[in-house]
Amino acid sequence: GRAARDVAQALKSLAQASRGVAASSSDPAVQNAMLECAGDVMDKAGNLIEEAKRAVGKPADAEGQQRLAQVAKAVSQALSRCVNCLPGQRDVDAAIKSIGEASKKLLASSFPPSNKNFQEAQSQLNQAAAGLNQSANELVQASRGTTQDLAKASGKYGQDFNEFLEAGVEMAGQAQNKEDQTQVVSNLKSISLSSSKLLLAAKALSADPAAPNLKSQLAAAARAVTDSINQLITVCTQQAPGQKECDNALRELE
Repeated sequence: GRAARDVAQALKSLAQASRGVAASSSDPAVQNAMLECAGDVMDKAGNLIEEAKRAVGKPADAEGQQRLAQVAKAVSQALSRCVNCLPGQRDVDAAIKSIGEASKKLLASSFPPSNKNFQEAQSQLNQAAAGLNQSANELVQASRGTTQDLAKASGKYGQDFNEFLEAGVEMAGQAQNKEDQTQVVSNLKSISLSSSKLLLAAKALSADPAAPNLKSQLAAAARAVTDSINQLITVCTQQAPGQKECDNALRELE
């Protein structure tokens, strides 16, 4: 009985919060999505209360216990969808989708030769890398701020990633052989993956700032982005024209 009252009170609070979020947005699509998700949570929660009442009456009924577990899972999934409708959360999802779409070009079997010289392509990559690294730091800060901060930072990260990827593909076109090209592309894929993980970590912390370990997970995700960017820069520097010959000559002198 007490648990049911707690659920009812929580649903009342959810309804009020959902209306507040919907009212704060000028986008009809956001308003409708928020209210529909909240309605779905209430519907699923009603089913949960009914199944819980049946389970209490028949504690030995295995099928009833299974139905209760399934309904509880449905409530959890509905709540997740509701959270994803919140301002900021939707923008993070859009950035993750943007990164996934942009990264599809890395699945190509070959990359056309670059029309820039190596120094120009490397300078472009270094500049884009610095921009992406800065965006990663801004995203970490924004995840502790307002939903508007998170929306802006995640959108900027998605844009900067696309610019970085273009510069990375340009460097892949500079590769003097297939092995070097594969190495560049492999590093770009790693940065794509670590970028998606960073956005997911920022999204999780923004949704639940008090949750244990989320801050450390976000910091680790940001470090992974920086490390993978630095690894790519190192690889590309080692592939500079004449670099391997110089390295081989130095080894022969040792």
